Amino acid sequence: MSKPSQLGTAAKVATALCLTVVGGFVDAVGYIALFEVFTANMSGNSIHIGMYLAQQDWPNLLRPFCAVVAYVVGMLMTRIAIEVAGRRSLTRIASFTLGLEAVLLAVFAHATPRMHFGQIADLHSPAYFSFVALLAFAMGVQTATLTNFGALTVYTTFVTGTLTKLTESATRSLFWIVDELRRTGISHIVKAGAGQRDIQQVAMLSSIWICYVAGAAAGALAKSHWELRALYAPVAVLAGFVVLDLIWSIGVEEEKRQTGS
Repeated sequence: MSKPSQLGTAAKVATALCLTVVGGFVDAVGYIALFEVFTANMSGNSIHIGMYLAQQDWPNLLRPFCAVVAYVVGMLMTRIAIEVAGRRSLTRIASFTLGLEAVLLAVFAHATPRMHFGQIADLHSPAYFSFVALLAFAMGVQTATLTNFGALTVYTTFVTGTLTKLTESATRSLFWIVDELRRTGISHIVKAGAGQRDIQQVAMLSSIWICYVAGAAAGALAKSHWELRALYAPVAVLAGFVVLDLIWSIGVEEEKRQTGS
């Protein structure tokens, strides 16, 4: 069996940046529409769960708890799909997972719940919890689909870990610069810096954070103009990546790592 065509490193990084914009966009739209429930940022949801637990506010506790459960299930099912694909030498798994995410976002965008000041009015109805689960599940699917970039593991729907890795790489870069200044002078740093791994990682991780913030800003603006229909924008982006994966496999590295091959 011939090897599937794969994206090059630069193209895969560009894909990750685009998906990070999608992650920030969807999380912002969901946070506003679902009244302060994150659909990708599970750290924030966990804090809300703890706060509602302390207040014994069980109806409101269920809202972020529903998001956490749906998100974890989405990640788990996606990882299982990638594992099965790797074991059976199936390629193009990202076209399936990102296609599923696009369908879920389209369902949310097409919905017409009763809104109040830009938020779904009834925060405790079965329909509301369905919306929370649908959007959080979609973000779990995206999170698990594409994570590996050489030696780096990066998630496209939240940036807490990204900022942690950024500070680690930035610290190593600073010490490398100081050591090289003492040894060889600034001319060598200028020449060698572009190829230095930690400096490259600082650039990429910074870009990930910037893209997430930009996506959130775009999502908030789009939500103010088009309400839930704003999510048709990330649906279009994801559809493009489905087509891309059918031509150049996006998820081959994930499949290999899952199986250890």
